[in-house]
Amino acid sequence: MSGFETDQANRKAARALFEGRLGQVKADLSARSVKGRMIDKAKGDALAIADEAVAVAKDNKGLIAATLAALVAWAFRAPLLELIAAKRGGQAPVQPEPANDDFAETTEEQAQ
Repeated sequence: MSGFETDQANRKAARALFEGRLGQVKADLSARSVKGRMIDKAKGDALAIADEAVAVAKDNKGLIAATLAALVAWAFRAPLLELIAAKRGGQAPVQPEPANDDFAETTEEQAQ
């Protein structure tokens, strides 16, 4: 066999292999679309991430509880601060400083 005949046989073999694989791809795509495959992949990835999150949460129960407590305390900070102030007897009213009174009188006089 000459080099030309060998090359031609190799091309035919490669072409047959390519067409076989192309037929497989077409059959797979006709069975399930690319969109369907993407959706399935996204669902699988989301479930894997959720499983990992559950595993991490099981390993760090104290940290999760402390974080949730801090978030609840921050969300209800105003009522909690009012409750603490009521328990302590409340804060005394702030006394004005004499230096501030002079400044206020001077400012009122200048405004008139």
